[in-house]
Amino acid sequence: MAYRTLGKLRWQGKLPESRIVILHRGAPGDRKVVPGAVVTEVTKGHFLFAEREGETHIPYHRVREIWLGSRLLWKRQGSGV
Repeated sequence: MAYRTLGKLRWQGKLPESRIVILHRGAPGDRKVVPGAVVTEVTKGHFLFAEREGETHIPYHRVREIWLGSRLLWKRQGSGV
């Protein structure tokens, strides 16, 4: 589950090194990469990250992949996107 993976990265101090690929309609390929360094909060229902415009809430059903360096840690199964 994305929540557990992000929580583990946060507690290990590795969240800033990670990348989170999210579903983002209108972006190239409908995907956007969120650097772990901009994640400000990880909760059971969503995570928040800082942008110029303020904080953005991303529910976990929009998370497609979580990477740590070149290693894929988690991938949504059957997303088709």
